[in-house]
Amino acid sequence: MTSSDVDCSALCKSFICEKKPPALKIRKRGDKKEVWCTWIDEECDQGWCIHSKCAIRKMSQDGKCLKTIQPVQTSSDIRLDAPYPDAMPKDLARKFREKRK
Repeated sequence: MTSSDVDCSALCKSFICEKKPPALKIRKRGDKKEVWCTWIDEECDQGWCIHSKCAIRKMSQDGKCLKTIQPVQTSSDIRLDAPYPDAMPKDLARKFREKRK
């Protein structure tokens, strides 16, 4: 885990409350938003709750958000002579081409 990981927030678009019916309620208190759990009638524990889930599966076991920006692969990083890992063997590809004709 990197130091840039932050606590999971219920205000995130990917946050899901799995309690049925969902117990998550967001309400305004003055200037700030308050995340409230109607099931226990207290403030939401967010990433620490057993009913919390990340829709894009980026939450770690300790309630941290693992959304990190992946480095962009440049054209100098790509090897053109390297085969694709899921590439079909040449002799098998030739057989498919012959059958298609």
